[in-house]
Amino acid sequence: MPRILVRQAFLFSPDGNHAVQIETGEQEVSDRCAIVAVDHLKVAAMAGEEPANDRSRTGKKPTAR
Repeated sequence: MPRILVRQAFLFSPDGNHAVQIETGEQEVSDRCAIVAVDHLKVAAMAGEEPANDRSRTGKKPTAR
């Protein structure tokens, strides 16, 4: 089971019927929960990975390609 770092608590339904609240902090969750939190809701990051930094050190927005 993957470990994620939750920045904002969120509701997740492991069975499609009952929702559980995933609290902030490092949590061990199912693969599906990790995908929802990291890729869809964007309220968490995979534990042990550097967070993606979209801005350069100058603070300017990246240019469109």
